[in-house]
Amino acid sequence: MKDLGSGVTRQDALLTNDDLDAIDNTVYEAKERELTARTMVGLKTDIPEGAETYSYDKVTKKGAAKIFAYGADDVPLVDADIERHHQGIYGIVVGFTIDLQEKRAAKMANRPVETTKATAARRAISERENDFFFSGSTEHNAEGLTNFTGIQTYTVAQNSGATSTNWKDKTGEEIVEDIRQAKKKVNLKPGMAADTLAIPDDQYEDLDRPFNSDNPQLTIRRYLENQGWFDRIISVPELAGKGDSGTDCFMVYDSSPDVVEMGLPLDIYRHAPYNKENLSSQVNLEERTAGAIVRYPLGICRADGI
Repeated sequence: MKDLGSGVTRQDALLTNDDLDAIDNTVYEAKERELTARTMVGLKTDIPEGAETYSYDKVTKKGAAKIFAYGADDVPLVDADIERHHQGIYGIVVGFTIDLQEKRAAKMANRPVETTKATAARRAISERENDFFFSGSTEHNAEGLTNFTGIQTYTVAQNSGATSTNWKDKTGEEIVEDIRQAKKKVNLKPGMAADTLAIPDDQYEDLDRPFNSDNPQLTIRRYLENQGWFDRIISVPELAGKGDSGTDCFMVYDSSPDVVEMGLPLDIYRHAPYNKENLSSQVNLEERTAGAIVRYPLGICRADGI
């Protein structure tokens, strides 16, 4: 094909509507496994996408009401138990290119362009979203769910032989006791009800071990389900190494929005592609997130050393 001159775009260098549809189907249909943070808490999406911070009240402890004698002026105030928290909002951006030969090959085969790069870009966005939600960012002085100031933490007890706190070295009954203690810490806070148990992948598989030797058919998972302690028991790979001193941890928490949410002013968005001088097309993806919004830290317990 002849050079059409500067300022004129060659038609074979453009992405077709079918190409863009294939890319969008890949970008906007992320697998649930990639969206770990979104499976744990609700999303707050009514924050303006142009906002740079989101401010909210964080409850440091529950205010105590009292029986009131009318005419008295000693009304207890919760003001001292609430502090204003300012959460930064950050962009996550990643792009990929589709070169001219990729577009030619797709056109020759009468199919859309391959979406492998779009899949990789979507995963990169999801991984950064999860990392920011759980760990925050020291560079931006932002806290995540696992290190948020004021959440409850404790190191699980050692096994019966006093040799290890790791679940791989514990009986099913000892593992359940670790979980019960964490649940208790949340439920003892007024108005709180721990409804979610989040566990790293390795220890999540341990739930399929027998609860005890007397009844090997009863697994730890089934025992927990029978107890009805939690609405959800979920596997969260991001909890590996997030405990004190880099140990693995699990989390028990009340997932109601007045305790914790994830701020999402702008969900993953594909910007219009643009052509580069080498006739490749660059496609950029963007998301804006506030990470973990924790209004009541005491409704969350992180248990370390598993």
